[in-house]
Amino acid sequence: MNPEAQTLSATTELRIGGNKLKIKLVIPAGEVPPESLLPTLHELSDLIVDGVEQKVHRQGVEISCKKGCGACCRQHVPVSPAEARLISAIVENTAEPARSELKERFEQAALRLKASGIMDHAMNYHRLSEAETGAMVKAYFDLGIACPFLDQESCSIHPFRPLICREYLVISSPDHCAKLEEEQIKRLKFPVSVADTFSGMDGVSQKGENKYVPLIMALDWTEKNGDEVKFRPGPKWVQSFFADLSGSEIPDPDSAR
Repeated sequence: MNPEAQTLSATTELRIGGNKLKIKLVIPAGEVPPESLLPTLHELSDLIVDGVEQKVHRQGVEISCKKGCGACCRQHVPVSPAEARLISAIVENTAEPARSELKERFEQAALRLKASGIMDHAMNYHRLSEAETGAMVKAYFDLGIACPFLDQESCSIHPFRPLICREYLVISSPDHCAKLEEEQIKRLKFPVSVADTFSGMDGVSQKGENKYVPLIMALDWTEKNGDEVKFRPGPKWVQSFFADLSGSEIPDPDSAR
């Protein structure tokens, strides 16, 4: 226990997809919102991705995603409500004049989505049928709306990018991504999805808001719904997440202090 920072520190091992992953957890001890768990989940997601990347590399398969290729940054990116709040915080904590520039990008992106005719489907992504999802994703891509954080075809918040972005890696030609040729795009498959597990744990708010928020609507959504936050002790969030990830209760960490 760190009395000043009020955090708990622990090390635990997980076996995911045949790989043993060792991760250090730094957990807020007090009542916190679910986004407080995101730094740990970013690390966990990166460990899972790295393990799969190493495995396919040994099989002679290479990842196509490179710095400067921002085709996927024009796709519909669904984030959890907690991640929407984090994105809003990142923008607010950005120094001027970059903060105002980011807010303008978000505002213009939101206006284009609202005028597109697909706003309702984009905001209710988790309720769509497979056919409806495919049509909405294609229509969204055709709008050509770049992620507000896209800078010179690279992510300007790469260390803090959403979980779903971390899990979107392709092994097919970038040309297929640039044209959103879904049948030709081959993505890496992961044994578990940290993004899906976290969004399920974060859940739908008590007032029935969406389980997912389009990334470009994060600021708009947070302004209207940001106060609808569920607070729980940090260890409870961790227990809930890993129970959902594994489908069972997780063992005690092998060491803690």
